[in-house]
Amino acid sequence: MTALARRRAEPTRGTDGQIVLLISVLLGFEALLYSTVTPLLPHYAHEFGASRPALGLLVAAYPAGQIPGSLLGGWIATRVGVRRTMVVALLMFTISIIPFGFATNIAALDALRFVQGAACGCIWAGGLTWVVAITTPERRGEVLGSVFGSAIFGTLLGPIVGTLAVAIGTGVVFAGVGAFTLALVAWTLRHPEPPRAEREHTVPIGTLLRKPQALLCLWLFLLEALMVGATGTLLPLRLSQLGASGVAIGLTFVIASLFATVGSPLIGRLADRRGARALTVGSLLVTAVLVAALPFPSSALVLAVLTVVTLGGPSMGFVLPSISAVTDLAERTGVEMALASVLLNFAWAFGEVIGAPTAATVSHLTNDTVALLLVSALMLVTLAVVMRTRLIRSAPLPASVDGSGAEQWTAHPDLG
Repeated sequence: MTALARRRAEPTRGTDGQIVLLISVLLGFEALLYSTVTPLLPHYAHEFGASRPALGLLVAAYPAGQIPGSLLGGWIATRVGVRRTMVVALLMFTISIIPFGFATNIAALDALRFVQGAACGCIWAGGLTWVVAITTPERRGEVLGSVFGSAIFGTLLGPIVGTLAVAIGTGVVFAGVGAFTLALVAWTLRHPEPPRAEREHTVPIGTLLRKPQALLCLWLFLLEALMVGATGTLLPLRLSQLGASGVAIGLTFVIASLFATVGSPLIGRLADRRGARALTVGSLLVTAVLVAALPFPSSALVLAVLTVVTLGGPSMGFVLPSISAVTDLAERTGVEMALASVLLNFAWAFGEVIGAPTAATVSHLTNDTVALLLVSALMLVTLAVVMRTRLIRSAPLPASVDGSGAEQWTAHPDLG
């Protein structure tokens, strides 16, 4: 029996729930920092005379930093462990978020925002690896849904912090955020490093990339990020054109995020119990239809409702099983889980970096309808691939028990 199997056979420690709570808070905090900048953009435009392209560069600096940050996080996690990775990420946030409140030009803001994005890459690389290390495969979808729900909830709080910074001063607010980051460092250090699977030799990450199922699941994760970037750019402007106020637009996205926060753990549990194939097919179809419908409402209220339904969680039906599948494959092939987390980070960062500017450019050259229909078409093409192959497993991963009573996880033929 492998070291990994022996670790899975151990009873769940009482601290595991506390660690999931810790990771949920840390990922929610990262999401808060990501979305904090949104209400600050008009402030920076007025304060520094920043142009739209300059503000666009500020927004893009965060996901751009996530790419090298993911590599750094994976490198640290494979050498000194995930707990230290999270500590490094939080310290990076501290040294970049406090000066962010006192910066006096847009170039400094860009550089600090890039460092924050790099910290984001580290925190997701460490966080996902830590969660997977303490979670058995048959509950992975539910637990991942829970931590993703926390991250989505963090995006709700970010604009509140940004609005507060505009009202009482960026220096005071971001200094307070930096102090809170140090408190999170202390909390993280109170938890033990999770056990690591003992391997006789290192398996290169290319082994995972040669698995067709892994490539498809990484594409599904990228596709979700691309959709989030595209809709997050186009829909606020479209709602405004239809007469929605700033408060109404903000409320629309808040409600959508609340639905996604509540629904993610439920969708993850459904994937664990019923299998991923039908859920992936159904969620791709539903999301594609909803995205295709977004350009057509002529009423702000109708578009707001449709936005809530579209962004309120249906796409989690193909996102959460994809993450579970990639982590399952990493365990089976012997690839370090931190490296699998790096791939997931890359997929999300590239999707987000590509989605927003591409959708904005296509919309500028043509209109919103063309841009959103292209996103929908990508989903339908992906749906056709999923339906024509057996790369997505149709049933929960089975477990068997050997003569000693210890659990061993048997391979499913769809895993390749």
